[in-house]
Amino acid sequence: MAIRGNRILSDSGRCNDRLVTNGQPESGQVQGQLRRRLAATFLLWFGLLPALTGAAEPDFSGVWLMIQHSRPGGAFFIPVEPPLTEHGKALTSAFAAKYDVVTLEANAHCVEPGMPTLMWGIGSSAMEIVQQPKRITVLSELANQSRRIYLDGRAMPDDFPDQRVGYSVGHWEGETLVVETQRITEWHAPRWPHSDQFSVVERWSLQDPAKIDLIGLRRGGPRPKVDGPVLVVEMVMRDPVFYANEEEAVTVIYRRDPTGALFEDNCSEYIWLEKLERDAQQRAAKR
Repeated sequence: MAIRGNRILSDSGRCNDRLVTNGQPESGQVQGQLRRRLAATFLLWFGLLPALTGAAEPDFSGVWLMIQHSRPGGAFFIPVEPPLTEHGKALTSAFAAKYDVVTLEANAHCVEPGMPTLMWGIGSSAMEIVQQPKRITVLSELANQSRRIYLDGRAMPDDFPDQRVGYSVGHWEGETLVVETQRITEWHAPRWPHSDQFSVVERWSLQDPAKIDLIGLRRGGPRPKVDGPVLVVEMVMRDPVFYANEEEAVTVIYRRDPTGALFEDNCSEYIWLEKLERDAQQRAAKR
């Protein structure tokens, strides 16, 4: 198993091959292999075993903050929305005509943003990546949403219900993680509306910030301060029903938060408290 710190990044066979020394007599080799396995297990449990292989898969673990993307100008620092088809325009216009989506803005009423907005964070909310050999979990500070990216070779399911974050499967191409997400709930409100045929393909990689032109989320602002590699996520979104173009691309850059802090989003608590206060005032007025 390729090990980085105390994280197992691939199967155990590779690690065992590295631990066995060649040239021993057959019985001595077996005994030596057993001793080394026991020693490696002990060191792994106590976090003392360094990486034994040059594993291709990087470690994305940590709390990340979006510091830049390739489509500036959208509200709350999210990328500018794509041009819509005539059908997409008709559906979103009908929704906006029927409902007051400005006063009753979704995020202000604790509606989960789902994909793709979860990856941008409205107002640049942080996200935590928890990496395991067969699954990556993304925990968003925004509405406490989570994504599960399965790396165990499974296919995209046909019978899984649509949900705001969709269903994600991924695989490694060298040092790049390729993620495909489908089964995302249809959305007619502002902020990247889409049909139930909406899909996202992402390519995640760690890159040297010195080789990237970092300008931040505000044009003309100070260059973002970055310590260590940045996470670059190249997103390609497709929706033959809603989007006028065949593909809509966004490249997002994140920096690690050295504090590792992720705040709780207790939006629904405030809505409840406001409702309690209004109810109390109404009851008091009737006395």
